[in-house]
Amino acid sequence: MASSSLAFSAPLPATAAAGDVVARLEAARGAIEGRFLEVGDVLSLVVDGMNGLIGALDRMREGISGGEVGAATRQLGEASSTLKSLPEMLRERRERLGQLVKVGDALSERIDEMRQHLAYLRVFGVNIKITSGGIVAAGPEFAIFAQEICDCIELGRGQLDAFRDDLSGLDTALRGALSQEDALGRRCQDLLPAVPDALSGQADAIAAHQARIGVITEQVAGLARDVRKKIGAALAALQIGDITRQRIEHVQLGLRLLASPEVAALPAEARDRLSGFINRLLAAQLSATIADFHRDVSRIGDNVGAIALDAGEILKLRDHAQGRSAGGETSFLRGLEASVGQAFALVDDIDAGERQAEQVGQAAAQSAQALSEQIAAIQTMRADVQMMALNTTLKCSRIGETGKPLGVIAIELRQHATHLETSADRTLTALESLAASAEGQAAQARGGEGKMGGAAQASAALRDAVDRIRTTGDAVEGDLADAARQGGEVVDMLRRAAARFDFQGQIGDFLDQGADALAREAGPEDARLDDVMTVLSPLLASLARAYTMAQEREVHAALTAGLDDVAAQAPAAEAVEDDDVFF
Repeated sequence: MASSSLAFSAPLPATAAAGDVVARLEAARGAIEGRFLEVGDVLSLVVDGMNGLIGALDRMREGISGGEVGAATRQLGEASSTLKSLPEMLRERRERLGQLVKVGDALSERIDEMRQHLAYLRVFGVNIKITSGGIVAAGPEFAIFAQEICDCIELGRGQLDAFRDDLSGLDTALRGALSQEDALGRRCQDLLPAVPDALSGQADAIAAHQARIGVITEQVAGLARDVRKKIGAALAALQIGDITRQRIEHVQLGLRLLASPEVAALPAEARDRLSGFINRLLAAQLSATIADFHRDVSRIGDNVGAIALDAGEILKLRDHAQGRSAGGETSFLRGLEASVGQAFALVDDIDAGERQAEQVGQAAAQSAQALSEQIAAIQTMRADVQMMALNTTLKCSRIGETGKPLGVIAIELRQHATHLETSADRTLTALESLAASAEGQAAQARGGEGKMGGAAQASAALRDAVDRIRTTGDAVEGDLADAARQGGEVVDMLRRAAARFDFQGQIGDFLDQGADALAREAGPEDARLDDVMTVLSPLLASLARAYTMAQEREVHAALTAGLDDVAAQAPAAEAVEDDDVFF
């Protein structure tokens, strides 16, 4: 902007009318220096605020459309597929547990058989002991031998009781796990496929949200360009303040020149004609200034109002980009994070069931090994009893007819020992089935050698997805908080600027009143000036040298065109033309 280097130290006009004009022009000039500078500062701050707001929205777009949310979307889809496969996995696991329970029931039947056989063996052992006591030829040897048989059978009973207790504990664990599987099955029926379908829907919602962010970003970019263009236009239009201030100073210069001693020395009638011409020239300059001022001020007001509307629209886009519904306060990503809680609860329960099934399977396999050792001990006992019964038969044959009753008992003892052997073999077969089923149960719970179970996979995918969503949500909400703060500051600054933008009331009225007063003091256009040209010409030359605007020289030339004195014309060579860029 061009600036004036004039010093205004001349005394003010003495007349009341001239003093009133000077006062109004000085009030307008002072208001311009304050108000235009303030509005310019506000608009400059608005530029910075808009850049910060757009930057925050861009960061938010990058965060939502980045790889983290894409990975979370894929993981939600994977978790959904895994959850849908859980019912089949639960069914297979329950069947294996049911098979283990059935094997346990079969083992219980074998135990009852063996207990019955041991009871018979004990009876026969006691009979041998009693019968041998009545046979003199048998001697004490048979009694001792019969006691050894009874002790061996009693040892077998103790081992069988331990077997039964261990099997009972295993059965309790198996039936508890089976009951939990039933409860999980019912829960799956309640939550599936609703939960995985919801996860799939949320994954689709993220993709749709990303697409919406792309559209919003384009809208924000368009609004940002418009806002910057309007701010640029408003800042350019503020040049009218400096232009108007300079032209007011030139009018003030003309009023000061009227108070010069040369003018005061003229006769009253001549002085009035000269003052009337200068006032008419100054009124014309001020009227032209006022017309430009009103035009550009109106343009500034329109631009500031449009900028405020655009800033408000960007704030609305911010809420849409955050994923808020109308009147809602919950962000899109935070709502998504909360919605997977139900899926977490389900997969955590199923994962706990997998771990329990693995533990039960391992415990069953270990129990099968321990039970097999106990059965082996019973089989050893059975072999000892058979050997004792055979020895008894041989001894009975040596003592003749009196040993026949003992021989019959020994034969019965050997036969029931064979029955015990058959039951023990069946028990071992059942234990082998138990061990195989238990290993299969543990392997399925583990998901295969070195692999993660289905529920554990779904849980890991969900947790990773939620961690990604939470991290992105924190970053996005931070950017949105910045956008909200910066956007609010932009709107507040624009509102303050608009509220203080009453240039017409603060400046225009003073200019209008000054122009009216000058017009009233102006003389007629045909007033004779030839006798005052010696004083008027220097005044007009001083004014012409002060002009910095092309329009000022044009107005000056138009009003002085009828004067004969060449000195009255504006010297173009001395004019400063740097303001022509504005017109």
